[in-house]
Amino acid sequence: MRKITKLFLALLLIAPVTPGLSALPAKQYEQFCTICHLPGAHGAPKVGDRDAWTERLRSGLNPVYRNAIIGIPNSTMLPKGGHTRLSETEVRAIVDFMITATALPASVIREAKRYDQLGLSDPDFIRRDTSRDGFLSRQEVSADPVLLESFSRFDSNKDGLLAETEYRNAELVLERERIGKTVDDSELGVAVGKALTAVKGLNAKNIRTEVSAGVLTISGSVDHASLAIQIMDNVKRIPGLKSIQNRLVTGDQLGWD
Repeated sequence: MRKITKLFLALLLIAPVTPGLSALPAKQYEQFCTICHLPGAHGAPKVGDRDAWTERLRSGLNPVYRNAIIGIPNSTMLPKGGHTRLSETEVRAIVDFMITATALPASVIREAKRYDQLGLSDPDFIRRDTSRDGFLSRQEVSADPVLLESFSRFDSNKDGLLAETEYRNAELVLERERIGKTVDDSELGVAVGKALTAVKGLNAKNIRTEVSAGVLTISGSVDHASLAIQIMDNVKRIPGLKSIQNRLVTGDQLGWD
């Protein structure tokens, strides 16, 4: 407890990212967030861990704010960290405080703000945009064979890239085409099994799947939320699936329980 108090007092002396904020975010951080973000528990970026925060800010500040406000699926990050009485403004201020306390180089914050100015909002698009130029190239979607094969079909202006609106249209069309197929549940089950074996680092023994009337329910545990994302990426292209119920939990969540 003494170490936590010393660090908290030190953090109070640091100016926040957003000018004009009072010491309230620091107090709220200590009250609501230190349980995970001080020790870096359950996959939470540790305050002071420059590498962890730099990686998260590669996608801009806005996605970090969004994750803090609405939560991260298949992780211990609940909406507003489970403290729903906090306003969105308060949550953003707490995030600003943690980022500032980590003392990131100004270039990291500047680059994050630059990416925010592109006005992107689709989480999957942002995740795939590894070049951080606001467009998706064929290389950036190469892990998605179905989308890659249809790339030209959705590249409406034929510039060799997918803008966010083109990507969203592609996702809507491909989902509609997937749902429009009629496939027996037994065949779908086999296809799901093959899709899971293609996920690197996944222990399939910990995953349970059930297909009924074209609806896939997938449950069990994965080591990290990133594996849950990979699973969803793989199964969402299977022709004939009408919907997908994601009930996966992570090792972090199990550890929390």
